[in-house]
Amino acid sequence: PSPFNLPRLRYSTPKSKLISMPKKQRKRSTLSEIAKANTQDLSRFTKELEKDGPEWAKAIIPLIESLIPLLGFLMACADIAEPYIVEYGMKAYAIMTKHEEIFYGALGFILCFFGGVYPALILTVETYYQCGWEKSKQAIAGLYGEYKKIKAKFDEVKEDRKGLIAAATRKLKGEDDCDVNNLKLSLKLDLFFEVCDPKVIQDSLSVLWAHWLCTVAVLNVYFAKVIALGNGIGESVQKFLTQFVVPLLKVALPEKYHRWIPVLLGYVSRAIGISIAWTAQAFISAAHSGFRGGVMMARMFFQYQAKRKGESYDERDSNVDEIMGLVLAGAGFFLQVTFAFGVPFPFYFVTWPFALMEYWIRWTLADSTMFA
Repeated sequence: PSPFNLPRLRYSTPKSKLISMPKKQRKRSTLSEIAKANTQDLSRFTKELEKDGPEWAKAIIPLIESLIPLLGFLMACADIAEPYIVEYGMKAYAIMTKHEEIFYGALGFILCFFGGVYPALILTVETYYQCGWEKSKQAIAGLYGEYKKIKAKFDEVKEDRKGLIAAATRKLKGEDDCDVNNLKLSLKLDLFFEVCDPKVIQDSLSVLWAHWLCTVAVLNVYFAKVIALGNGIGESVQKFLTQFVVPLLKVALPEKYHRWIPVLLGYVSRAIGISIAWTAQAFISAAHSGFRGGVMMARMFFQYQAKRKGESYDERDSNVDEIMGLVLAGAGFFLQVTFAFGVPFPFYFVTWPFALMEYWIRWTLADSTMFA
């Protein structure tokens, strides 16, 4: 059977969380309950660390305690989301491989209508794809194989897990003298060290990390001109502000703040210059990605129609796909400029993760280019 025909995964709360919950709540645990149980486990861990831990670990206990609520919430989110991410990710990959025309058509739509909105993110994906996507795909497949091994072993020992939970619950009620500390160990973590091949995990993560470093190096070279242009514009803006704005600020501010004026104007000028440079890059990326995405959409449309009719499609037989691609590129460029390279309401409620990744990549590139 296909590895993508997965049974519907149901979330099952890890044993350490279930131990901390009443019996009625163990049947259907919510995010807040799991987060609360995680917080209790982390609190017990900090107490044991304070009692028997090394001196350097005891020094950071206040920091750990301040982060316990956030860590508990994030761990609960990861516990709940993990089976759904795997299940629907595999289904999406199966659909992508079965209907390549629809997938690449959707990719062309993103390039055509969002190329100027997320230029750094789109270029990062394209660069990573060219730098070694095939090897990265094999590495991801290796990690997924290890995950399947853990899942299969987890299903085998499910009955034993239920017995451990029941024994720990009796211990908490004072009914017997079983070792609760040993029973509180997460079963999935135990299975990870028992079942997984560390060599496969190490090699897979090394491949992914190496390809990401190659991608960052290429992006630094590509966007170096953007950062250099932004710095040049920032210097010109700083000269203007120094000539016309500094005298006004010296009059408006007390004398003890005057020495901070050049420093703050330097940061403001650089921010303005970088923003102007990225806006110019957005225009260039919108035009370039718009044409590529429009042609891709047109070709995938004709290829899909030919596939449905049982015919073959050759893009060299006609120029209709290029003409349609130009029309779509013009529409995409016009819409992006109209919305000032932003996502219109209410679509930004869906695209906000892409915006976060876009600005994170821009910040990383600017930081590494200016201070390298």
